[in-house]
Amino acid sequence: MSVNSLFDIGSTSLRAVGEKIDATSQNIANAESEGYRRRRVSLSSRSVAATGLYASNGAQDVTSSGVGVEQFERVRDGMLVAARNEARSSESAAREEGRVLGVLEGALATDTDAGLSASLQGLADGFSNLAINPDSQGVRESVLGRARQLTDTFGRLDQRLGELTTNTENALAGNVEKANGLLDKVASLNEQIENARAGGSPDYAAEDQRDQTVKELSKLLPVEAQENRSDGYTLTVDGMTVVQGTEATNLSVDQSGDTPAVEFGKTGVEFTPGAEGGGEIGAQARLLNDTLPGVQSDLDALADDVVKEVNAAHRKGADQNGDTGENFFVDKSGPSSENTAGNIELNVDGPKDIAAVATSALGTLEGNETAVTIGQGDFGDSSGAGNIEDRLTVGSDGSASTVEVSSISSDGNLPGDLEGGTFDITVENNTNNGELDFTINRPDGSTSTETGVDVSSDGTRITLEDDGSSNTLKLDVGTAFKDTNVGASETKEFSVTVDNSLPGDTGPAQNIADVASDLTTGATDLAAGVGTQVQEAAAKEEAQAAVGERVQAQIEDVSGVSVDQQLSSLIEQQQQFAASAQVLTTAREVSSTLLSIAR
Repeated sequence: MSVNSLFDIGSTSLRAVGEKIDATSQNIANAESEGYRRRRVSLSSRSVAATGLYASNGAQDVTSSGVGVEQFERVRDGMLVAARNEARSSESAAREEGRVLGVLEGALATDTDAGLSASLQGLADGFSNLAINPDSQGVRESVLGRARQLTDTFGRLDQRLGELTTNTENALAGNVEKANGLLDKVASLNEQIENARAGGSPDYAAEDQRDQTVKELSKLLPVEAQENRSDGYTLTVDGMTVVQGTEATNLSVDQSGDTPAVEFGKTGVEFTPGAEGGGEIGAQARLLNDTLPGVQSDLDALADDVVKEVNAAHRKGADQNGDTGENFFVDKSGPSSENTAGNIELNVDGPKDIAAVATSALGTLEGNETAVTIGQGDFGDSSGAGNIEDRLTVGSDGSASTVEVSSISSDGNLPGDLEGGTFDITVENNTNNGELDFTINRPDGSTSTETGVDVSSDGTRITLEDDGSSNTLKLDVGTAFKDTNVGASETKEFSVTVDNSLPGDTGPAQNIADVASDLTTGATDLAAGVGTQVQEAAAKEEAQAAVGERVQAQIEDVSGVSVDQQLSSLIEQQQQFAASAQVLTTAREVSSTLLSIAR
């Protein structure tokens, strides 16, 4: 080995170790820089022997080698980074859903007096008190106050849902705009990085920035990154390419439908997140398309049930003005098949308009609805007369009345000695075509049979009760039955119950109380359903956060900077630098010795 080789080996060693010291120093300086990936210098031996086209140094110089920088690189594990981004996307989605649904859960809270279930129970308690004190104006005022509280609660929840929907739509639009900015940034960094590589000086700081940008983007979208040496990162979302090389496809929000849709640029393809995950944008799309409309639908359905069931019971009662058939609630948006939570209001003007007692008019349509009950008995839906309850009703012209009463006294009682009650009726076939035989078992224990009753024509009646004078209760069987309803060897039964309704019967008020109380279960279930979703979102967020933290720890082990390790490496590199300098010192001394001998 010549003296010149010593100089070459020493100088290359100093330069190579200097590169390692520079990289270590940069790592230490950026130990706390977010997104910084550790730099690493790899060295390899190299020959310093100079060879020409037709001459070489010969075999004796093969050991004349030095050292050089083989590779300067960022330390990065793409699989770990992808796993971290996926966990981050799912965590962000769960957090966003939990945040929005948490607000909704607070509005639906069942443990406050202003809650929906409490308001329904308040209405039930008010009507229950009215059933005990039907003439009390104070109790009637209380019922109206509780009813207004219920409509206000429905309206407040409807408004809160509308505000949540609007806020979520605005947040979605903001996140889409933010995501588009990040997509454009990745495309720009792709160009910058590839230009630097083409120039022979890789821009590792830009690569760190690009990874950090994709990390931020993963909070908003379930983005997947693939690296291509020719054009940088290719990003896909839900299978659609959103960044390729220097080109980015921006997202847009289509507001033309009933619910907003996130689309990929002008492709017309909609971003449809699955049942979970999808980043904040996926969570917001899911909330706007499924979750919030579902809660709104359930709330409207409950409001519709309240209106229809309370009104049905209220119409069967009479108010203090003597009026019957009035609705208690109304939808202020106008007549429709469905009532909505934001539009229901009271239909009564004052406390006297509350129908708390049973109507006394047994011979009217409303009276018959209240006072007469049909027990189908053997005539179920599978029988020809399965609809006898519907057919034994009062027509608009007063014909085909279920029970025809000869006269009703002014106090609303049945006339004479008629007492009503439950009449059990047996039906048998008659050998004559179009005729049936009816046996009536009365509440007082007496029995009578009417044979050969012609049911082939409307208006044929049988007598349920006769007080021996001119007072009778009759049932129109010609409207409800056909001869074919009963087989030749069959016997079938049904029943008719006639109540002796008095003005003091507060059954309608109690029926409304029972209806309102039963409907509190629907309100509780609605709140419980949202609460369950909040708990599920919190559990998902916690689980994905744990996954993300674990993967991030692995990333730091691989790519992060440990100051202690770097300081230890710096000491070793300092010693290497000093040793390389000693080689040069030795070469200089040898050279000086040789020159002195030559003199």
